[in-house]
Amino acid sequence: MSRSRFRAAFAVPAAASLVLSAAAIPASAAETADKSSLVINEVVSNDDPVGDWVELANLDNNQDLDISGWKVLDNKDDHTPIVFPEGTKVESGGYFAFYTDGATNTPDGSEGFGLGKGDSVRVYDAEGNLVVETTWEGHAAPSWGRVPDKTGEFATTGASTRGAKNEAGAGEQPGDEEPAAPEAKEPWPYDNVYDVDLGGDFTGDDMSGVDFDDKGRAWVVNNGSGKLYALDYDEAAKKYTLAGTWTLKYADDKDGVVDAEGVTVGPDGAIYVATERNNADKKVSRPSVLRFEVKEGAEELTATKEWNLKDIVGEIEANAGLEAISYIPEQKLFAVGVEANGKVYFLDLKEDGTHELKQEYQSPFAGVMALDYRQQDKQLRVLCDEVCDGQSILLAHNGSEFAPASEIQARPAHFANLANEGFGSYTSTGECVGGKAEATTRFLWADDGGKGISMRGAQDVRTVDCTDGSDDTNGAGDQGSAQSSNGAKDGSSAGTVIGAIFGVLLAFIAGIASAGPIAQWAKDNLGAEFKLPF
Repeated sequence: MSRSRFRAAFAVPAAASLVLSAAAIPASAAETADKSSLVINEVVSNDDPVGDWVELANLDNNQDLDISGWKVLDNKDDHTPIVFPEGTKVESGGYFAFYTDGATNTPDGSEGFGLGKGDSVRVYDAEGNLVVETTWEGHAAPSWGRVPDKTGEFATTGASTRGAKNEAGAGEQPGDEEPAAPEAKEPWPYDNVYDVDLGGDFTGDDMSGVDFDDKGRAWVVNNGSGKLYALDYDEAAKKYTLAGTWTLKYADDKDGVVDAEGVTVGPDGAIYVATERNNADKKVSRPSVLRFEVKEGAEELTATKEWNLKDIVGEIEANAGLEAISYIPEQKLFAVGVEANGKVYFLDLKEDGTHELKQEYQSPFAGVMALDYRQQDKQLRVLCDEVCDGQSILLAHNGSEFAPASEIQARPAHFANLANEGFGSYTSTGECVGGKAEATTRFLWADDGGKGISMRGAQDVRTVDCTDGSDDTNGAGDQGSAQSSNGAKDGSSAGTVIGAIFGVLLAFIAGIASAGPIAQWAKDNLGAEFKLPF
């Protein structure tokens, strides 16, 4: 999970009073942060395209803060407060942003209240005690926020950064608590981003890794619930549908909650998941890759193998570990991305549970949050999230190691700066006609922030060169899935080998059938006699 996060809430009716009954206090066995770790971090009082909003932040980098039943008011005691629904939390080291007006926007479905040019925001705990507040005079544009982020005094910011680190305004110093995003030198080569509205679990937060298998099925993981999802795509309807859901379990801890951050399909067809920690023990780092064999009809999947990479990544925060994973077939290696140091590790994950580090690459980003290998291009895309403005860079193997194959690329032009922690791509190619075919690439992003839509997609269609009468390098017709982002092999080379063997066999049989008549002709007409070996 990224340290720069906000949490969306679920809708329940608002209470009319600041006083909460004991029954409204949430009961939870999970350890949570102390309420003193909460701060109001940013306020927009003069409307964004939706309305006024408030951003809370959790200073505790190890524990989530449960704010179920807490209330928010402006400066008027006779206004009906906003009540946070059961299960609302501010993630460890993260953010929770919410709108304050309009029944379709507020976290509890109430009408809420607008924020004026001279106003306040007050946050009360479940017992009605004031926890934090801020007051301002006049609308602060673009926003009223802490500079430096989370820890500084309130001031007019340099930009509205809902769910992300605050930016300093003119004359303010941003501090050095996090490195600035590098400068993007290239645009994103594709665009056409759209929402993937699946409902259910996909209206919440914590969606993380994405990968496609060689049939075009997308695999997605949730880092809060430890769930694995399968999404199928209907080409005719141009729509994704949920094809399966499984809860992932550790082999040695059936009560544990897998913090599933990244996912890839391995060479054996199994699902490999990158994890930061056991969410049932959030203070302890557990940077592991887990292997799962998917069983249709099962509700839970238990890890068949675990590779703990603590000796590779070193001592890191529990919430800043393995964020991404992608399998690279040519080198038979797994690339693993780490949030804490922005590095990509190229590893041989061995059958006996051991691992061998083959290469270490320092990305230009504060953290590596997603990885995607495209076998068509033989390139690995390394992505950061909103902390780096959604930037990415391409790597390619130069014969000895993986090295940059592009400049730093910006996020898609029409894409908001979201907490995207997952990214995957898949290409299928149509029939080859006249040396040309149509290649369609689908992209998916998984948003950890959760604003009602946690998945977004895009599509790119291009004309590529191909060979008539056989599969081109991208696959042809219905076999286009043979070249997917997870690196499945093209079947054309295997078909060539089988055809050659079959041809030799036919020639041998034909030789046997014709050898007898030829020998007889030679004896009758030339007086020569041949001894056949059969």
